[in-house]
Amino acid sequence: MEAGKELIGLVKDVPQVLTSIYQDLAQPGVKKVGTALETVLEFSTSILLPVKLLNEKFKLNFEKRLNDYKEKLDTIPEEDICEVNPQIGTPIIDKLSYTTNDEIADLFTSLLTKASSSKTVNLAHPSFIQLIERLSVDEARIIKHLLNKDFIPCISLRAHMKEGNRGFMEILKNGTSLQTELELLFPQNISTYLDNLTSMGVLDISHQLHKMDENIYNNLYEQYEFEKVNESYTKTGAFSKVEKKKSYYQITDFGKSFIKACSFEKIKN
Repeated sequence: MEAGKELIGLVKDVPQVLTSIYQDLAQPGVKKVGTALETVLEFSTSILLPVKLLNEKFKLNFEKRLNDYKEKLDTIPEEDICEVNPQIGTPIIDKLSYTTNDEIADLFTSLLTKASSSKTVNLAHPSFIQLIERLSVDEARIIKHLLNKDFIPCISLRAHMKEGNRGFMEILKNGTSLQTELELLFPQNISTYLDNLTSMGVLDISHQLHKMDENIYNNLYEQYEFEKVNESYTKTGAFSKVEKKKSYYQITDFGKSFIKACSFEKIKN
């Protein structure tokens, strides 16, 4: 019976759902959260969020996400805080309510923070929410790594058959150094990650171009042991040479916008 009364109270007082998370609503940081999310919470909490908040495990997770968001809002001057458009705020609050991975949640809270400031609200596009949903943890790490970058160098290696046979064997396709620059859970899936980011429009490699500066590719030749690979294939007698092809993944303008919107950078004075 008491649980029923608590539920009725939460549903009836939906806009005040923050009171179930924060005891002191007068804190400057909490006031910023309330200002930015006032309308969003009215739309978000109809009945589902208050009901979920009765679950202690759910409440702890949601409180953690709100605190992360609050800390990011603390870097924004109070006069720049604006009310988040429910079109972007409502689905993000919903995702944060059950997102347990910190790195994926960080992308959501960073995007929500961008939507909470009059200086950056133009960066927060609703379509970015669906893109974050399509990311694995490793891909979230790649996204953060690509902030302020323009391209990712890559090489391919092809073993060409002896004269008279125009065929070739593809040894390596679009190999990058990302798996050595980042701590990935599944580095062996790097090709899948890059294909996914390309399908999302974040990356593009359809240009068939390469950078003129050879130094950009030297570390990749060493990483993939080109000299050893070339020797091992040519000494079999079946192949005449191993060809190295240079290219790069271009970070698209759309991709740069997405990465910037989902990355947290403290405002520089």
